[in-house]
Amino acid sequence: MDEIKIIIENTKVDKQVVEIKIKNPITEKKYPQRLFFVLLKKYVDDFLAIGSEPRMVGMAGLRGTGKTTLMWQIAEYILNNQQNIPIYFFNVNDIITAGYNLHKALKVFEQHILKKSFRELDTPVVLLFDEVHDDENWAQSLKILYDEARTAFILCTGSSALLLQQTADLARRMKIERVYPFRFIEFITAKSFLEKNSTIYPQKGLSNSLKQIIFYSDTLNDLKNQLLQKKSQVIEYYQNILSYFGNNTENLILEYIKYHNIPAFLMYREKTLILGSIRDLFARIIDEDIRKIKKDINFNIPSDIISKLLLQLAISDEINFDVLSNKSGIKKEEIENILDILDKAELLIIMNTYGGAETRIWKNKKIFFMSPSLRLALLSIIYGQRVPDNYISKLYEDIVAMYLTKTLHQGLISVYKQKNEPTPDFMISTMEKPIALEVGIGKQQTNQFSNIDCRYGILVSNNIDEISVERNYLKLPLDYFLLL
Repeated sequence: MDEIKIIIENTKVDKQVVEIKIKNPITEKKYPQRLFFVLLKKYVDDFLAIGSEPRMVGMAGLRGTGKTTLMWQIAEYILNNQQNIPIYFFNVNDIITAGYNLHKALKVFEQHILKKSFRELDTPVVLLFDEVHDDENWAQSLKILYDEARTAFILCTGSSALLLQQTADLARRMKIERVYPFRFIEFITAKSFLEKNSTIYPQKGLSNSLKQIIFYSDTLNDLKNQLLQKKSQVIEYYQNILSYFGNNTENLILEYIKYHNIPAFLMYREKTLILGSIRDLFARIIDEDIRKIKKDINFNIPSDIISKLLLQLAISDEINFDVLSNKSGIKKEEIENILDILDKAELLIIMNTYGGAETRIWKNKKIFFMSPSLRLALLSIIYGQRVPDNYISKLYEDIVAMYLTKTLHQGLISVYKQKNEPTPDFMISTMEKPIALEVGIGKQQTNQFSNIDCRYGILVSNNIDEISVERNYLKLPLDYFLLL
């Protein structure tokens, strides 16, 4: 009992603790804030000002995307602006390792810190829970906490696979927000902040403008003309990058796509160390997160079998059960179970095929990795540092898939499949007719839109320098797309 009391007594957050958590221990520079911080700040401000919902927020996402750092940055913001509001930080893993659970920890917290029940709280308090999924009964404990502590703002981090698998009761109470890998503009902001004396910020409003133009233009000509109106802003942004780094943007984009789209690895310089660390990340997700999910379902597939399937997916991203089963030695029904869990864990993005009801069948879906660095880390097991160009092109498809998933409602995005005909990579169902989108490296022209009934097509390529129209599609530099 003394051990849990000591843990709980150390949950109080002060400025000295926060300073340690939000700074690089060597350079003593604060970690840069992600764009997601603005949303969290709004939730906190609205609750503390007028008690508005959501007052319980769960940050879900791939390991390494900076969820815990975001939590500490919010703590700093509150301490600087609401000094009279107490903040408490619970490391759920420490509680479980000590042999206790979250429910017990909260009871001890009531008794020894609050010295009253949560129901009796009549002033604001902020409660932070890191890796909340480490407690098997986290959902029930947080449901009770939410109902009883009506003046508390509750923020927690956890595995996507587990936070998104919450009960219906908790779903009404907790607002789940997904934290994705870096967008390119976040990578540049963070890199400039950590390596230089000043920071390159995105052009204000440019990302939202590009989103509206690219996905919601009425015609191909409208798309072209509106994009050309943004050209000066795009050029100015990339000129800032060149003046900071003295490097060509193509190398920075490649660095971002291959190695530095996951925030946790931004300070890593050795490429093999990054890829090795990502493989360790795979192992933690498979051995820890997925192990917790398996307790709730009939799933007894060993970790090494899951790893073997991931290797196959890295080199053959289409879901063909016969091929995957033959190459991996895994039964078809087991493959479906594994894919479902890897999708929930946000290691993968699984997209339906554009078209009718048959798109619900697994074999008609296509797989992308949530981060291209995940795929590269797997490919490096097979090819070392000599990954063939045809697989490098898949990294670009992965980054576009991640952007689309983050930018648009996932139900609007699908992949196009037609036997014996060239087809685009993605179909985006905005407005009455969809948009077709093709991704390529080194491409300047394509036949992928020849037989597609769409509002317009877009070819995104790193080998296109200027916006132009070719037949029924627009040629869009990758530089523009990455500013979404």
